[in-house]
Amino acid sequence: MKKQTIAVLGLGLFGTAVARELAENGADVIALDLNMEHVEEVIDVVEHAVQADFTKIEQLVAAGVDTCDIAIIATGEKLEITILGIMNLKKLGIKEVVVKTKNFTYQEVLQKVGADRVVLPEVEMGVRLAHELVSTDVLDLIRLDDQYHVIEMHVLPEWVGKSIDELNVREKHGINIIAMRQTGSKQLNITIKPDYIVQESDIIIALSEDEFVVKSKKL
Repeated sequence: MKKQTIAVLGLGLFGTAVARELAENGADVIALDLNMEHVEEVIDVVEHAVQADFTKIEQLVAAGVDTCDIAIIATGEKLEITILGIMNLKKLGIKEVVVKTKNFTYQEVLQKVGADRVVLPEVEMGVRLAHELVSTDVLDLIRLDDQYHVIEMHVLPEWVGKSIDELNVREKHGINIIAMRQTGSKQLNITIKPDYIVQESDIIIALSEDEFVVKSKKL
């Protein structure tokens, strides 16, 4: 698999965290910020870190951003700056442009000017925290849209000792199990057979409807 090259534009708390995590997971990261102190915080972690202004297309090219598969605008403070950044990235032919914003009002505007994905980290973290607090079984949650999530959760007590086929979770709960792992292990099993007997130590990763996430504590 070809290693992805990803640009992170803006190195505040969010951008720095994204850049570090991407680099630690094997991506080639090009990180940009106007503040040299912020650049220096990631210079030993990412492939390339440079002081630059992403509203200037020539500076993006000089930094190598035009070679990237994905670009993330991680600032989200000023709408006009973000729009200029999106337009520059699209002129450079970047396939996927991800943009951070704090404002629902800006979301539609940013999509219309070319953002392929708009993220609201504070909203997403609030939703994730709320679900974790109301459901002790859910370990992690990623919202895909208004209806579906990817969840990581402990198997429910009543599932233990039953086969995947017998549980029929797709029909009963509206979830599709896509992987499993053991508690304490990060190794995923993505070839789950229908006759597999669920163990108490199993953790599932599944595509879930919102209704199941809300009700999972009560099941």
